[in-house]
Amino acid sequence: MIPVPERLKSLKQGGMFAGYPAAGLVIGCLLALLFWAAGLVLPDTLAAVALVAGSLLLTGAIHLDGLADCADAFYGKREKEEALRIFKDPRIGTMGGAAIGISLLARFAAVSSLGAPVLLLALPVLSAFSRTAVLLALRLLPYARQAGGIISTDGAQRSGQAGTLVLAVLVVIGAGVLLPVPTVLAILVLAGFWRLSWKRIGGCTGDVLGASTEIVFLAALAATAHIGSAVGLFYALVPLVFPA
Repeated sequence: MIPVPERLKSLKQGGMFAGYPAAGLVIGCLLALLFWAAGLVLPDTLAAVALVAGSLLLTGAIHLDGLADCADAFYGKREKEEALRIFKDPRIGTMGGAAIGISLLARFAAVSSLGAPVLLLALPVLSAFSRTAVLLALRLLPYARQAGGIISTDGAQRSGQAGTLVLAVLVVIGAGVLLPVPTVLAILVLAGFWRLSWKRIGGCTGDVLGASTEIVFLAALAATAHIGSAVGLFYALVPLVFPA
């Protein structure tokens, strides 16, 4: 994970959430640099493995942990108390392990199917979008526990100042202008997942927020590239940055 100096950390309640879009952009740029460097010395498939591994190292795999816990907690008809207990359990169950395996396979397949120019430019967009979506969840979903770690039970504090919400909306709109199909599909999947979380546990937890939508965005990007649906400003920028 990327260490942050103490002097750069916010002392305000929930202040860290305002930095999510920028953090996503930085992580996406670092992953693009890693993929470009790996592609210089490795075949495409191994460069894809390096990218997937790099994304886990940079983030500490916290999104995979959230995805696994959600798979274990939401699979089957569990009561709210049982689901919340599973979220606290450090162990991973069968469905959690399966979710991790499918997610890693899907990431590798999507990365391998995309051309380097498209992927290099798309990584900052999808990384920033997926982390910005957390800010929208904080505004829309109450916290499911009586008291909780990094998330305050006060909705206004959790979502931060109005400027943070405006920033989140602008980032999502920007992603939609650049890559409308992956953005819309990711938002639809998010809406369905948030609705499921609200029905099952009455809101969200840190694990629900951590279950990243990157894979949905990435898979949709690979699908649009496969069928030749080059919609959005993004595809006009690719040949300008990487001329044939």
